[in-house]
Amino acid sequence: MDIGKSFSYVFQDRDWLKKVLIGSLILAVSLPFTAVLVGFLGLAIVSGYALEVLRNVRQGNTHPLPEWRDKWSEWMILGLKLWLALLVWSLPALLLSVFNGLGNQMMWTDSDLLGLFGGLMVAVVACLSLLWWIIVALVTPAISIRLAETGDVGSAFKVDSIYVWTKRNIGEVIIAVLVSVAAMIIAVTIGTFAGILLCLIGWVITIPAATFIANLISVHLYAQIGLRAGA
Repeated sequence: MDIGKSFSYVFQDRDWLKKVLIGSLILAVSLPFTAVLVGFLGLAIVSGYALEVLRNVRQGNTHPLPEWRDKWSEWMILGLKLWLALLVWSLPALLLSVFNGLGNQMMWTDSDLLGLFGGLMVAVVACLSLLWWIIVALVTPAISIRLAETGDVGSAFKVDSIYVWTKRNIGEVIIAVLVSVAAMIIAVTIGTFAGILLCLIGWVITIPAATFIANLISVHLYAQIGLRAGA
């Protein structure tokens, strides 16, 4: 896996600044409106754009960043499919949070027995939730590749195939996930400091830009696994 290429390919595109700026502006406008759900449409467009980048890398395009034109509705639908797939895969962890809340309430009762039971419940739920979030992180490359290839949300729920593919490529999958997390931390840290240098106002663009670039790094890593491992 060429990790360096995943970090550098964005800046090798002749129009990288324009493309990154447009993606960053979409994120900057969308994030404040996520509370009323409208913002998720913009986030979906960015996610769909990233999946097209993934597809382009798998097809061997030298400059895989597509132009921001004509495909916005297609990207939005593709991005919504990705968000739906990841939401469904995350449901077990989200449902466990209900028991976490119940355990916390029991811990604050006057009964020592209930408090002990509540503490044990919180601990068990925390371990199970962490385990499931790790599973979701590990299957995300396979889900992303499937959606980029087929555009069929049903392909994201073929558990047997996703499990077999992930298990077969588990070494590279773990590397891709860890590098993706590191890339997000590094990018957001740089974006935060850049925003401070721009008198805090720069955060409006620098943090969305950092998030967008980190996302592009992730999909390039996923695409590389797909290139080596096949469909």
